[in-house]
Amino acid sequence: KKSRTVEIGSTVTVKTEQHKKESYIVVGSAEASPLDGKISNESPVGQAIMGHKVGDVVQVETPSKVIKLKITKMK
Repeated sequence: KKSRTVEIGSTVTVKTEQHKKESYIVVGSAEASPLDGKISNESPVGQAIMGHKVGDVVQVETPSKVIKLKITKMK
């Protein structure tokens, strides 16, 4: 049964406030490879999207500002 919320192994597409689309695969910290689009579930973006579903808007706190991302697709 496929989960309807973001979990480890999910491929997630988000839209930034600048309407830029970005896709990530959520992985455990050992497999994380940001250049390959694999982000850790412990990273700021990973933590923000975990447990959320398509249509949700999440806030990511970075050292300089808070970024809003909308989850547009998930598989």
